[in-house]
Amino acid sequence: MESLFSYTCAHAHQAHWVIFCLLLLTGLSLPISEDVILLVGGAIANTCIPDHALRLYIWAFLGSYLSAWEAYWIGRILGPRLYQILLFRRVVTRRRLQVLRNHYARLGIFTFIVGRFCPGGIRNALFMTSGLTKMSFHLFILRDGFACLISSSLIFTIGYQFGQHFDLVLHYFHRYAHFFLVFLCSLAVGGCIYFLYRAKKG
Repeated sequence: MESLFSYTCAHAHQAHWVIFCLLLLTGLSLPISEDVILLVGGAIANTCIPDHALRLYIWAFLGSYLSAWEAYWIGRILGPRLYQILLFRRVVTRRRLQVLRNHYARLGIFTFIVGRFCPGGIRNALFMTSGLTKMSFHLFILRDGFACLISSSLIFTIGYQFGQHFDLVLHYFHRYAHFFLVFLCSLAVGGCIYFLYRAKKG
């Protein structure tokens, strides 16, 4: 990732295209970390092109958002054939499919909010499963759009705020990512219980 940071800084006028295209590749389940790309984008916006930080974020958001559309339509078009394709069968397993279905039923949009902070395999499984189970595309883009706005803004901002110490941020991000995920899951479950309680009481 250090080489990506150096290359993108050296071609700062094309940084938004580099970040955008890399994020689109993540939707194809290639071994590229969306989270790291967003961190790199934020760090570049701070250290290399501070005058174009907003433009870079917009392109980063679009890349992250549209990559989910790719995964959704892969699941929607290929259907059960996903299990037979080597590139995807490690992402979408029957067990993971059942788990995600249960989460959809219980947590709704919170599934997407939490899923956006999960590692790439789980994140893409969420999107592909949405297509595989034929979730309405309009419902999908509304739910994921809100979740993507939260996750991309937060991760990009972390990269931006600590851009001068990018290596350190990357180190601690990987080290404590699981703790952060547990916190988000707890928050999502708590929110779901709260809304169910209010609905039942009302």
